[in-house]
Amino acid sequence: MPEDLELVRALARGESAALDALMQAHLDALVRITRLVAGDHAAALDAAQEAFIRLWRNPGAFTGGSLRAWLVTVARNIALNEHRGERRRSGRHETARIRVPSDPEIRAANSDELALVIAFLDQLPEQERTALTLFAVEGMAQAEIARVLGTSEAAVKQAVLSARRKLRERFDA
Repeated sequence: MPEDLELVRALARGESAALDALMQAHLDALVRITRLVAGDHAAALDAAQEAFIRLWRNPGAFTGGSLRAWLVTVARNIALNEHRGERRRSGRHETARIRVPSDPEIRAANSDELALVIAFLDQLPEQERTALTLFAVEGMAQAEIARVLGTSEAAVKQAVLSARRKLRERFDA
């Protein structure tokens, strides 16, 4: 978005209000997406905030395109690295999981059906789970998702189609 690019330029000029505006525009989406890898809200928030800190420290690292995709990539990588480190420290070898939020207000808003879908999504391979969530929930374009996942648009399309097929097979029966 043009306003994102202007805010990054303002950030490079040392205007701290630009960081506040960028965080206000993107933090919630970043936390939702990063929670897919991080597993809980606090870890997702930490990874998202670290992505903004990296942008603040080095606004030149963003070279154009979609700032949202860039931030998602950075936050996702931070969360993945942290998750891998936790698995090594604990000796567990589980995949990243989507968890039903523990916050009472959020949990109360979720229906039983949504909990079943989330539990099923938890079983999908990470690439399918992330691609489907970025596409269907966050509304990102396939090109942006490909950039986030470090893959091709064709691979993103296949991952979304495969995840949708699996969901239909599971819940249409």
